[in-house]
Amino acid sequence: MAEEIFDSAVRSAGDRAGVFEYDGETGFFYLYDIDAAAGRKVVDSLQVLTSEPDFTQEEVEVRWDLEEKKVGLFIREVLWAVFNVHHGTKCGGRYASKLAPTIPREEQIGFTRIS
Repeated sequence: MAEEIFDSAVRSAGDRAGVFEYDGETGFFYLYDIDAAAGRKVVDSLQVLTSEPDFTQEEVEVRWDLEEKKVGLFIREVLWAVFNVHHGTKCGGRYASKLAPTIPREEQIGFTRIS
């Protein structure tokens, strides 16, 4: 069993979070409602992988776009999944090392690396 991987990012308003979790068997990207009652915090999810990852904890990053309307999952600096909180939509997931992600161009706009 592979090691667990976890990363998250909370929007500056403190109301929503993007969370990636690989539990040793499957990996999911979640949109959380921070203020919701226990058991109701997960707003939506995207399955990312169902096998052992070929990436490490250090190669995973969850981050918000510049306007904090979208939260994305990056694996090796490539955007693999997006929750568009503003529009209530999601896209991506289904990571495969030999394939390219299927994120529409309009969902990619606004993401930048800030270190």
